[in-house]
Amino acid sequence: MSNIPKDNPVGKSGGRAILWMIPRSISTAFTKCMSGIPGCEVWMEPFFFCHFALNELEKLGIKDKPMSYDGHEELFKTAAEALEKYMPGVTCFPDRLPFATVKKDLEDSISKYVFVKDESVAMQTDQRRQFIPEGYQHAFLIRHPLLVYKSMRKGSFVQFLEAGMLKFNETDESSFDFRPYAKEHGVDIVFEQHHKQWTYIRDHVNPSPLVIDSSALLTNPAPVLREFCEAVGFPYSESLLQWSGSPEVAKEWKWPGENMYKDENYLGAAKNSTHFTPPAAVPAWEEVTDDVRELAEKAMPYYEDMIQRRPVETSS
Repeated sequence: MSNIPKDNPVGKSGGRAILWMIPRSISTAFTKCMSGIPGCEVWMEPFFFCHFALNELEKLGIKDKPMSYDGHEELFKTAAEALEKYMPGVTCFPDRLPFATVKKDLEDSISKYVFVKDESVAMQTDQRRQFIPEGYQHAFLIRHPLLVYKSMRKGSFVQFLEAGMLKFNETDESSFDFRPYAKEHGVDIVFEQHHKQWTYIRDHVNPSPLVIDSSALLTNPAPVLREFCEAVGFPYSESLLQWSGSPEVAKEWKWPGENMYKDENYLGAAKNSTHFTPPAAVPAWEEVTDDVRELAEKAMPYYEDMIQRRPVETSS
């Protein structure tokens, strides 16, 4: 049964959906899968880049946190330049970084279907949540914290190494302590913020938003995808189980910058994927590094509460 509330139907021209996620949760492969829906416009983390931009302004000592572009053009230009240091070869568009712009653009879309992949950590305050667009259905993607932080640690080491942002004593991955970087960039609280966003949507938009366990998706994608499509007003077909291996589809996604689709650390192997593959096994706690274990322990209560709300998995 669809979980679309009767008083909040899908848009007249088709479904509108935001998949709220945490990093390293198979969300990019999910996004590529959604690109296979004819007439579907895909947005890549628009609110997260707004959040990222404001964080960079704060690091520069700029206390003002503007939500709109008009009158704050220079601040957003500064923010765009700050973001570019993390992504060599990328040009950020300052006018796409305000929360108000994203809300308006999503509500103004005339595409038949709109799919937005975004990070819950972007929506940390009521000031930001007021920019959640009207007419959208919401779903939440989760993954075991040990898998998330183990993967995030590995990818972050490569990214910070290439950007020249590692500490002097971090000469290789074995000497890398992810905890201070996680705190600086807010990824130590992504599960907590994911849980808060889920609670907000339950209280204010939809009392039963769909929660998708990435391991269930990878193990048996057909029923999970069918359930998602039904919940958000997208058409489901078995063609969604296989897609082109070309990364060029990412060019068509809506980005807040030029050449973002080329970033290998950000997108990884997912942009070259062709289907969902069996999930990685959750490692034992004693098998992971101390930094991963500490971050995952903090995240477990939020993960467990959300996964316990999942309905019993259906068979294909």
